Amino acid sequence: MRLHTVSHQYAENILETAFREEWEKLLEVFGRVDPPLRPAGPFTDRGRPATPKRQRRRLRGTDAYALLPIDQAALNDVLDEAMVALGWNRQPYVLGETLGTPLDSYLKGDFERSGVYVEVEFGNTASLFRDLFKFQIAGRSGIGKVGVLVVATAAVTRLFDSGVATYEQALNLLPYMKIGLTLPTVVVGLDIVDWAPIEARYAEMYEVATANGVPCHSFEVVRRTDDPTPPVPADPLTPAD
Repeated sequence: MRLHTVSHQYAENILETAFREEWEKLLEVFGRVDPPLRPAGPFTDRGRPATPKRQRRRLRGTDAYALLPIDQAALNDVLDEAMVALGWNRQPYVLGETLGTPLDSYLKGDFERSGVYVEVEFGNTASLFRDLFKFQIAGRSGIGKVGVLVVATAAVTRLFDSGVATYEQALNLLPYMKIGLTLPTVVVGLDIVDWAPIEARYAEMYEVATANGVPCHSFEVVRRTDDPTPPVPADPLTPAD
């Protein structure tokens, strides 16, 4: 994967100096992962999920099915296994008893090591706000030193289910993070380096679906190959390092 990064409160500088080992391992894990792909068939039209996995979308004025070759649940599993294998704590508490009062329910993150809290978010935009809230709690409670929020770029999420939070949306939140989030946090955007395997699987899914009478958008329409590289935000509040 190609990685895009942007910092809030100089988080990347902090990681490179105080948490170099953790940061280098994170970049290695996220950089080397290949997105798992869903099977092209056999064709099913009942039950969930239908195969090939698809979702009806109106694109360029046409209603048809977008095929979804990237298996985001399996991608979560791959990253989970890689992080645990490297000694990261899975589903760490972000609150615990650090406020001095036992609680009936504790908030949990995705991964933690040496005070570095990681949230991998392939859910909807509301989940993105919950991740930032957990970072704030971890920072204010004193058990979190720096946060890492991992999301996919918009180009990648077009091959996911709809409504998934994107790196570009996270960039738009940076000014608000400057106001309301005290924990230094890096936003990491996962992008595709080699689209060829994904395009090839899309073509296989397309053949299966259309042979069974399901109208589908082309890969070029769903992928939107004219997508620019995600920008580094220019903001009057200077949220980025």
